[in-house]
Amino acid sequence: MKKYHLATYGCQMNEYDSAMIAQELDMCGCVETNNQEDADIIIVNTCSVREKAEETAIVNISKLKYLRKKNPDVKVVVCGCMAKNRGPELLKRLKNVNYIVGPDQYRKIPELLFGDAQSPLHKTHHKMFIDEDRDENYLGEYAKLQNDVSAFVAIQRGCNKRCSYCIVPYLRGPEKYRDMDDVLTEVKRAADKGITEVMLLGQTVNAYKTPNADFTTLLTKVSEIGGIKRIRFTSPHPRHYTNELIDVLLNNPKVCHYAHIPLQSGSDAILKKMRRQHNMEQYMTVIEQLRSKDPYYAISTDVICGFVGETDEDFEQTIKAFEACQFDTAYMFIYSPRKGTESFNEAEILTPEEKSARHSRLVELQNAITLKRNQMMIGRTEEILVEHGSTRDKTELVGKTDNFKKVIFKPEEGRIIKPGDYVKVKIDDIRGWTLRGTLV
Repeated sequence: MKKYHLATYGCQMNEYDSAMIAQELDMCGCVETNNQEDADIIIVNTCSVREKAEETAIVNISKLKYLRKKNPDVKVVVCGCMAKNRGPELLKRLKNVNYIVGPDQYRKIPELLFGDAQSPLHKTHHKMFIDEDRDENYLGEYAKLQNDVSAFVAIQRGCNKRCSYCIVPYLRGPEKYRDMDDVLTEVKRAADKGITEVMLLGQTVNAYKTPNADFTTLLTKVSEIGGIKRIRFTSPHPRHYTNELIDVLLNNPKVCHYAHIPLQSGSDAILKKMRRQHNMEQYMTVIEQLRSKDPYYAISTDVICGFVGETDEDFEQTIKAFEACQFDTAYMFIYSPRKGTESFNEAEILTPEEKSARHSRLVELQNAITLKRNQMMIGRTEEILVEHGSTRDKTELVGKTDNFKKVIFKPEEGRIIKPGDYVKVKIDDIRGWTLRGTLV
């Protein structure tokens, strides 16, 4: 019985893909292990959004060489976006890697690992499989559940936006929308195993559209599946918020009041240069609509500091956007050129120190806004989905509110509460960035 270990870098889509690969390996009779030293197979699922993510993965893959001394037959498979982006280089640089597999070729992994020596794949003697397949949408492939609480479900692969700084569309290809019935089948499989929360995944998830459904229809259909109590999704694009969608987001009780909506910049000039396909007026309209009925509707975002060509005035527009949007949280990155993107060849006008200073200023502003948004929660009684025990205090539990706020609380003596349970908690304190509450 072979043991496999999965190391996953990057976004939720990579986590879903790893779980899908894990399901395939389980069906082949393998057993997953958290200890890579016990593994006969090591799958490294990589990310290419930033160069640092690639280099971190490469360093960690290189360190796996010592495992061959313990087990000469151990096999290492590198997959994900970096496999597609730097496949030939990886084969030359990482001598301990057996196979390089791109995002559209995961079905080949079981045969590569366990196929007969005379199988077509093995007879080719190829080690790299990174070709784009526009027809591969992994219909009928379902991810292995990673916990007893929540499940990722991919509804879309690839991206059509071609933002000038982003490498993802070149690596994952154009958008492919999974058939709605296949999505619903996977959600129902999770619900039948006791999962009550699903996270629908896509690069521009609310652009989902098939001949018989759009994203609004899909949300409604998922909400009708027995056992599902909470529906989340990521990442939506501002351009694809319709009035019909917003109506469902605000009025369907199973769709959580939280959204991660990438902004990237508060300057219309920079948004145009980024090819983001939205402007600040459109973005603010979405925010205002979502919070018109629920001021506690939580919104997080991504932003790039010091994008190529960003002037002082452009950055000030981003500051104003943060003040206007009042994000609950934000992921703020210093611009780093990615080879293969449109913006890579443009001359930068900012020094690393200037970009870092802008980043620090934005972080300081967002920290104050996050604290303010969290303080709004004090005194409210919220339904919490319990996720796991606290790592710092084993007598405490951690869960999240409908609007994605993490809450720590202590169970009452004698009351058994486990991950996956829903409990009512009154928010009465903040420590650091985390809310604390008391069972009611």
